[in-house]
Amino acid sequence: MDYIDNILNDMPLFRHCGDAEIGRLRAEGRLLNVKRGGFFDPGKDNTLGIVAAGLFEMEAPGRGEVVCMAPGSFFGDIPFTQNRHRGRVRALVDSSLFVIDVEKLYRFFLNSYKAMRGYLRAVGAMGFEPSSVGRKYGGKAARVITVFGPKNGAGKSILSSFLGLCCARDAKTIVLDASYTGDSIFNIFEKRITTAVSQKDEKELSADSFINERIEPVDDRLSLMNIAFGSKVRVNPDIISPILFALSREYRYIVIDLSGRDDALRDRVFDLSDVLFPIVTRPRDRRSLHSLLDSSLREGQRVLYTLNAFHARSARAFEGGIILEDLEIDKSVPAHETLRARADGDSGAGFMEFIRGRKHGMVLEARLADSLAYAGFLAAFQRAGKTADLLYSSGMSFAMAALFALKEDEDSFLEAAESLFSEERLNAMIDITFPDGFVIKSAGAERYARELAGDSRIEMFRTLPAVMLTDGETGGARFFSTGNLAGCIAASFMLHPVCESVEMAGGRYHSGFPARRARPEDLLRTDVDEIISISIRNRARLRFREKRVLKFYDSFLDHSARVLPEGRPGGIPSKNLVIELDEGVYNFKKILELSDELSNKLLKEHGL
Repeated sequence: MDYIDNILNDMPLFRHCGDAEIGRLRAEGRLLNVKRGGFFDPGKDNTLGIVAAGLFEMEAPGRGEVVCMAPGSFFGDIPFTQNRHRGRVRALVDSSLFVIDVEKLYRFFLNSYKAMRGYLRAVGAMGFEPSSVGRKYGGKAARVITVFGPKNGAGKSILSSFLGLCCARDAKTIVLDASYTGDSIFNIFEKRITTAVSQKDEKELSADSFINERIEPVDDRLSLMNIAFGSKVRVNPDIISPILFALSREYRYIVIDLSGRDDALRDRVFDLSDVLFPIVTRPRDRRSLHSLLDSSLREGQRVLYTLNAFHARSARAFEGGIILEDLEIDKSVPAHETLRARADGDSGAGFMEFIRGRKHGMVLEARLADSLAYAGFLAAFQRAGKTADLLYSSGMSFAMAALFALKEDEDSFLEAAESLFSEERLNAMIDITFPDGFVIKSAGAERYARELAGDSRIEMFRTLPAVMLTDGETGGARFFSTGNLAGCIAASFMLHPVCESVEMAGGRYHSGFPARRARPEDLLRTDVDEIISISIRNRARLRFREKRVLKFYDSFLDHSARVLPEGRPGGIPSKNLVIELDEGVYNFKKILELSDELSNKLLKEHGL
């Protein structure tokens, strides 16, 4: 990353974007040098201007005040908002601007559906008045639901049709057929099969007409659209994002019937999904999906494995998943009538509980030893009868979140937390080796993480313990919402570059701390509606008791804590709770007592 990438990555407008998207934004803009006393007018070319270096002044619109702008400040045309600064800006010293044409920004968002969602939520949180186009897209929170059947005959089209009917009872819904062959959703509903998006139309169509020609209504609340069924050629995966962009104006739920025939299309649909229902015919079959999901899902998607009871008639339980009731179709009755009758009953309640309603996400700010205080907060949160759909963190803070998900009651959670964060345990996990790329091996942390989590996987928990880890090869951040929980716990303790990365999900990962940390903005791209940020501010530095932890490790943690920048949640979280401590002694019971007391007060103050 060069300094322009860093500026873009730290801007509230684009802080939710991943490294690849930041790279595309970087490529869309241009760098302009402005001499001291020189002017730049963003209104002439309809541009967004970003201060890259130096200092500029600008007259505040309507106030007659002069505003100084340092690197990272932005002005000009803010897409999808009413903000249009047409005045000139003047350089106070030799300076530079990074300028992006607004039309290029619109095209960027058109092809990056999740980036568009994150951006609209960010500008809304910052208080910008949306434009008419911004209201059209920002006021709709479409939820993209994908049914994935890697094998023919698993029942994915039946499930997709059933979910479409269930969702349509709640709000306007469309089901997209992204399967090339097999049973089509169009046949299930006895509707004409429209043209696939990969096939040419005989007439020239506008973008809206192109989509409308492929939509077939079932009733006032449910429609179908053909993406790939019957197509003899592969669908260009880049077309999926613009299609979702357009459909989100009208539909609350977008259900995608997806096969495993086209890897490129599958991966793109996975990227753009909020909820994923992989359907299997035997409980053990989901193991074959783990490596695919772990390598493909990077956007905080929620996953619920679905066992088709038609094939697994003897299965009475499916831990961490859901059983699709036997929807065997009586051939004397139209399939859609059978499905509608089931949807009108309670057969879809388990699925809809996972899909519908406001989703709540909680972000634990990445900390080191101070993560002890999260034990008190999480215990108080649970005691208050509160739950979250997603619990997101990084660094040692994630280990506390993982324990909270693993342990069903407060006593066992606190006992495990005290054991994991004990000085003796931390010391036992420090596996020193001869320096060669790293000093501390991951084996000790991995061994103890396996003792805690066994073979548990992140996606198996209804409160999803999601984690941000850093790729040891590329240095890029990665959002894990599936994967081996033990591996994620171990990697969260591995501080780069002193500690060895952990092998998992087809790569090697470490905590990334302090340079890479989980941020509330990361959740703007997900289907989480309310974001609660929890942070810890300790005015003292926690000190380990003498000889309980290797002095070298203690010094390394001290250095890492000193370079940790303060979090800047701003207006992004719906609520921002800060646990303020003044503790210099590493004492679990004392910190637990203090954080529990403080957390109870915070929960009451914030209506939680």
